[in-house]
Formats: sequence, C-alpha cells, structure tokens
Amino acid sequence: MKAKAKSLMFMGVFILCMALVALILVLTQPKIEEDDSSTQTQSTTIELLSYERDNISSMTVSNQYGEYTITQNAKGFLVNELGSLKQNSTVMGAAGNCATKITAQALVEKNAESLEKYGLEEGSETASCEVVMKDGTGYTLIFGSDAPDGSSVYMRMSDSTDVYTVLKSSTSYFYNAKESYVSLIIKESISSESTAPTIDFLTITRKDLDYDIIFEDDTKNYATDEVSMASSQVMISPVYAYLDITNSNDILYGIWGLTATEAIKPFPTEEELAEYGLDDPFCTVRMDAELQVYTLLIGDVAGYSLDENGNETTEPAYFYGYYEGTDCIFVFSADEVKWATFQPIDILSSLMTSNYIYKLDYIDIQLHNGEDIDYYFDVTGNVDEGELSVMLDGSPASTEDFKILYQFLLKCPIDALCLEDPSPDAKLLAYIDFRREDGGGDTLEFYDDGTNRVTIKLNGYTSFSQPKSYLDTLCSNLELFKEGASGDQLQMIW
Repeated sequence: MKAKAKSLMFMGVFILCMALVALILVLTQPKIEEDDSSTQTQSTTIELLSYERDNISSMTVSNQYGEYTITQNAKGFLVNELGSLKQNSTVMGAAGNCATKITAQALVEKNAESLEKYGLEEGSETASCEVVMKDGTGYTLIFGSDAPDGSSVYMRMSDSTDVYTVLKSSTSYFYNAKESYVSLIIKESISSESTAPTIDFLTITRKDLDYDIIFEDDTKNYATDEVSMASSQVMISPVYAYLDITNSNDILYGIWGLTATEAIKPFPTEEELAEYGLDDPFCTVRMDAELQVYTLLIGDVAGYSLDENGNETTEPAYFYGYYEGTDCIFVFSADEVKWATFQPIDILSSLMTSNYIYKLDYIDIQLHNGEDIDYYFDVTGNVDEGELSVMLDGSPASTEDFKILYQFLLKCPIDALCLEDPSPDAKLLAYIDFRREDGGGDTLEFYDDGTNRVTIKLNGYTSFSQPKSYLDTLCSNLELFKEGASGDQLQMIW
C-alpha cells in the first residue's frame, strides 16, 4: 500500500511540473500581430452603374427573340410592340431596375484585345439593352456567353472593352421575349366585398360531347335563403338539374380571375389561330352576364400530365386559349380552364330537389307502384320562429317524424343522367309535387323504364335515371309513417 501511494504521489508531481512548463512557454512566446484581412470580409463586387429607374425614357432590348422597345411615360412602362394589350408593369419596372443598377462580380480583363472568346464581339452578343435617359444621355449594355462558374455571364459597356462578369439573375430580363411582359391576368377576380355577377346564360360547347352544356339564372324561381346546397344557376342542357354550390363555382364564375401561365402569340393571324387549334376550338365558353358577352376559346392540348415516373400520360395539363377582347394566344393550365375537361354530373347537386322545409306549403305524393295511393302533406312553417306543423290527409302528424321522412325525400340522389325521354307507353309509377308558400317548387315524375330502373323527370324535363329500389323504399316509408311509425323506424338506406 505504501509503494502504491508513493507511485501516485510521483505521478501527481510530474503532471504539475509539465503544466508549469507549458505555461512558461505560452507567456514567453513572441506576440504575433493579427492580420485584419483574416477577420474582415472584403467585398469584391464592382458598382458599374447606379441611376434612378424613373429617369429612364426608353430601353431597347435585343436578343434571340428579336428586338423591342420599352418606353416610360406618366403611367409607367410599356412595350411599344405590344400595343393595347394589358401589360405587366411590375415586371417591366424590375427590368428598369436591372438596367440602371449594374453591379459586376469581377473585372475579368481590362481593355480586352479579343472580345470573341467572351461572346462580346459585335454581332455575336447574346443580348443587349440600349438605355436612353430622359435628359438625352444613354448607354448600352452588351451581354455575352456564360462564365465558367455557371451563375454569371460576361458583360461590357458598348463604349468599352473592359470585360466583367455579372450574375445571371440580374440580367434575365434582357433575355426575355416581348411576350413575357403581357399581363397573364385575363380578367380580375371578384372582390370579397362585391356581389357575384348575375349570369343570364352560360353555354359550353365541346367536340367530345354531342350536346351543349347550358346554364341559366334561376333566381326568379329560388331565393338564396330558400335553396340548400344549390346554386343560383340551374343546368338546362343536357338535362334540367340543380347545381352543387361548391363544385359548380369554377364552371360558373371561372371567367373572373382567369389567369394564363404564358402568353405566346400577340395579335395572331388566322393561320396562327389555326396552328393552335383556335380556328375550330375544342371547347367554346360563351357567357352572357351583366349585359356583356364573354367568350373563351380553348384549342389544342399544349402539354400532358406526367406520371410518377416522369412519363407523359393522356391527361391534358395545359391548353392553348384565346379570350375575345385580348388579342393574344395564351397557354392555360387545365385546372384554370375546367370547362374543357369536366363532366356535367361532376357539378350537379347530390339532391334532385332541396326546398327548404320551413318554406313548404304542401307535398303531394301520388303512387301508382301497385295500388294507387295519394299522400297529401299540408305544411305550415315559420322560419324566424323555427316552428313547423304538419297535417297528413287532414290529420295532425308528428313534426319530428316528418322531418326524418323529409330527409329521405331529399336523399333521392342523382345516380345517373338520362338524355332520352321515357317511351310513350312507359308507366308513371310516382308523382311528387313539392310546393312552397311563395308558389315555387319542384315536381318529380318516376317512370318505369322496363328494367330495374326508373327514369325521372324534374319539372317536366327528363333528367335522371336510378334503381327502382329507392321508389320501393319510399312507398314502404310512407305506409309506415301513415300508420304512426316513429322516425327511427323508417328505412333510410335503399
């Protein structure tokens, strides 16, 4: 134990001595002066130009797409060659900033003897911009080939052979075609404070359909507070049907807020319209609203969607389009012009009728599905008080049970559209008249189509087809209700 203690003591003394030696070396080391350049970052950029954008009179841009001139007046910047087309003043203002404030990344060669290797020899430049200021002075920016770093291009002033590199991001506007300055907002959106426009008629004609899809204003028959889940417009072709207020919104009001992804051909000729399928368009949208007519032509597919492996599918992703009143061919995303791809059933209300229960005057149900039976519901409702009373064939009925029965009536869903009238000898199996206290309402007629389905007319128009099982269940529920069954005894699944 004593030997072990002595060994530990010796090691402690040795470590202490080594620490003292290291401290002496640090204290006696000559002082090294710090190099300021090692602690401070030096900027290597070079400011070539710094003017105010508002002092620009014009900018003439030349590149692979041709030449065009951007001028500035009291209203802002305009591309002369785009004439009266609505233009994107924000983008042109950004181009003005880039033309008046030039910062180089580096001076590559002063008084370069060979400009050709930089792509800056006269006639070989990739882009140029001649700037004229309002005081008459000016200068021209010349842009050449890409620099080796991949993020810069070579540049010089027209009156100098000094070669610089500038970031591509600050020169991109000088490589754009004039079409890039066309405004892509075809029509402004409806502001949240504004009332939605009244659409008198909306007609969609498509080459892949053998009928027109037509909508008309229905507010004369329905006030908005009297319709549940239904739009203020109604479809009248290819069938008569009510619209889902959410799913139909893009179809009814999509003109407002319509925005393109690209402008490709200002002031197209007849030949150019034909080239993009717009002389005989795949889809034509014509809307009469607010005493104006709006027409959108949708032509050929401009591009298809890709699958998860990057392979092209058959689903259109983009279409060429032309909006009358804006003389330019645009590219639109398929989501922006849903008129070209939707199906009528996609936007219909899931209910064939949706009259507000408190607004009802009566429901007359005539059944001919076996024995002829008539059920007459006399309804009295007060919307403000939330009060409701019901008489069935002159006798009081349970209000709560009637609400459940009415839910089943409303759940008469759309199974499929029917474009053919029932045959002249088709038997009328049921007739339902929903009448509101204001005189409005709906009628449903169920005809036997000879199979296990029925053809349904809504307000006298052949519109739908569905399995006969719904009608069978309705007959059963009406009988149960008349016999005094409670609402939870009614069958809600058919």
